[in-house]
This record gives sequence, structure tokens and C-alpha cells, in this order.
Amino acid sequence: MAKKKKKDTKTLKALAIFVLVIGAVYLGLTVGKGAFKPDTTAKDDNENNTIAKEENDNKGKTDNELDETNTESEIHPEKEVKPESEEKSETEEPKVTEEEKDSEEENPSDQEDIKEEDNGEIPQGSSTEDNFDMNVDASTLSNKGYSWSFKRNKEHKKVIGYNKFDIKQYGGYYIVDTDEKVIYLTFDEGYENGYTPTILDTLKANEVKATFFVTKPFIENNAELAKRMKDEGHIVGNHTVHHKRMYELTDDEIKYEIEETARYFEEMTGYKMDTFFRPPEGAYSERSIYLTRELGYKTIFWSMAYADWDTNNQKGKEYAYNHVINNAHPGMISLLHAVSSSNTEALDDIIKTLKEQGYRFGNLYEIE
Repeated sequence: MAKKKKKDTKTLKALAIFVLVIGAVYLGLTVGKGAFKPDTTAKDDNENNTIAKEENDNKGKTDNELDETNTESEIHPEKEVKPESEEKSETEEPKVTEEEKDSEEENPSDQEDIKEEDNGEIPQGSSTEDNFDMNVDASTLSNKGYSWSFKRNKEHKKVIGYNKFDIKQYGGYYIVDTDEKVIYLTFDEGYENGYTPTILDTLKANEVKATFFVTKPFIENNAELAKRMKDEGHIVGNHTVHHKRMYELTDDEIKYEIEETARYFEEMTGYKMDTFFRPPEGAYSERSIYLTRELGYKTIFWSMAYADWDTNNQKGKEYAYNHVINNAHPGMISLLHAVSSSNTEALDDIIKTLKEQGYRFGNLYEIE
């Protein structure tokens, strides 16, 4: 009996040890599993840090820099963020001064652009005398073509014409050499656009004389207007038959363009044409201006003009008025196109204001 009890005790001890071992093993497995479970916290933190860094790095970049296929910046350009220095260099329009704006209009748009290296600064009409030599062989003179241009200012000072040679030696003028506040109004009449009668009415009402440069087609279609110009005391000058660039013509063609216009004017009006010439488009060469003088004409350029000839792009009465008034200067020879509605509407105010400022309106024969 004692032996049996002893045996049962050993069995219980063994069972207890087995249970303890099983429990220990289970506990070890549970702890081990927790100890070896992958830790995703560090990975999540790294991903968040990377996103934050990219967002910081992307500040100051445009949407297109982030993704070339992204068009959001084109739809909402205000969403683009650029450094201040980058904005100035890439997005700001160059600032244009008033003087630079003016220089863009030194010669009307119907003229050729002039390369700066082709021009010198010679104040024609100032000190050089008109000593025309009738014995020069025109074929020896340069036929390099120029288009009249000048540098304007808003200080009411005399403007400077750009040329390689002195036009006055061939009877060319763009300004009258005087300190007197005198202005010479000139109008180009390539064709009639319905405004010449009003212009003549305005001049008459203000007791002002002007010069009209007419083509043969203008005379053909408006003989009564051409005659009225002379009847009312205005100068009528020559603007050729076909309105071609003079330096592109032969000697004989130049002679025909001028003489035929004068002949026809006299035939249709009974008046002789005044011997002042306005080259079409302001285009000339040393040869052409010499031949014009040889025919007895003075070539009249200008010291005030703007792109007023385009009837489909009129700048308006206020612009025309301000341009003339702001650029007025002693001895000014103004070029206005009679086809312009803007000029016609502004003319009365222009004349009245200039008179109030002490200007008088002169006659081109004063330059002889």
C-alpha cells in the first residue's frame, strides 16, 4: 500500500512537470512571436518624412516642372509659385519707356525700317546752304535707297533727321531752320476718302493755309477738290503718278512721274502745280533727290508724323490731337494723311491749341 502511494506521488509530480513544460513552451512561443513581429512604424515614418521633403523641395517649382504632362498651370497660372527673381526674369514684360514707345513711331508704318548703321545724324536744314550743282552726272551718285526717318522728342525741340548725306544740298528739307514758333501743315493725298472737304472747311474757318501733295489719280477723281485747294490759297505739291519708290525708278521714269502729274494738274485745274515734292513712302536716294531738284522741285520730308494712313486702324481723335500737340516744335513740317478720320476730327482743336501756344502757320515758300 505504501509502495502504491509512493508511485502515485511520482506520477503526479511527472504530470505537473509536464504541464509546466508545456506551459513554458507555449509561453515561449507567444513571446517569441511578439518579439519577431515585423515593425512597420519606422517604414511609415520614413514614408511620411519623404513626402514632407518632396513637398518642401517642390515649393517654388511650377506644376510643369513637377510633371511635364500636368496642364493645370496652363489653366490656373496663378497657382504657379516662382521665386521673385525667377518671376522677373521669365514672366515680366520688358518695361518700355515713353521715349522708346515714341521711337517706334519715328517713321509711319508705310515706310521701310531703317538700320541704324545706315544712318548718320545730320541736322539738315540748319547750316548747309542749298548750293545745287546742275553739272553733276546723276549716274555717278549713289542710288542706295533710304526711307525718311527722324528722332523725335517731347521737349518741343527741333528733331534730328537720320541720313548718310545732307539732303539740303539737293533741295531737301524736313524742318525749317528757325527759332520762331512756326508750323507748316502738309497733307498727303494719294486718294480721296471723303475727308478733304471737311479739312478744307476747317482750314478756311481758322484762316490757315496748308500744303497738299496730290497724285495723278487723286486729280483724276477729284479735280474740283484739287482746284478748290488752289482757289483757297493752299499750296498743291507733287506726289507722282503711281506712288512708287523713287530710287527703284530709272531717270526717265522719275522725270515722267513728276512731270506728268504737274502737266495733268494744270490741265484739270488751270493752275500750275507748286514746285514742292513729297516722295512716296518717304523713299529716296541721293540720285533720286538730285534728279528731283534738277526738275526744279524742292523735296519736302517732315519732322512730325505718325501711322495715320491705315483707314482700318485709326487711333482716334484724342490720339491724333495729343500726338501733334506733344511733338510740336519751331519750324515743324508736319505730315498728316487726309484719308485719316482721326486727323480730320482733331484738326480744328489742333489748330486752335497751337495758336493759343503762340504758333503761327507758315507757307513753304518761306524756306526759299
